[in-house]
Amino acid sequence: MERETSIWESRRFRVGLIAGTSALVALILILQNFDTVEVQFFFWRAEAPLAGLIFTSMLVGAGLQALIRLLWRRKRRHQDRDEQA
Repeated sequence: MERETSIWESRRFRVGLIAGTSALVALILILQNFDTVEVQFFFWRAEAPLAGLIFTSMLVGAGLQALIRLLWRRKRRHQDRDEQA
């Protein structure tokens, strides 16, 4: 007979707690930084609010993380199929 896992011990709760805390910290960081800054990327220059740059950087980072995780899972699936064949 298996013991029922409480919500505090579940992975979904822990991931939700970490994501919620991260989102709250990001929101506080963004709301405190509305100054306009100059951005230079190679030969391109622009002025933008720091909050927008922080938010965009977070989105790019999350997207890269998701892409790397997807590629890693795909590679692992192919390795598992090759081992089973």
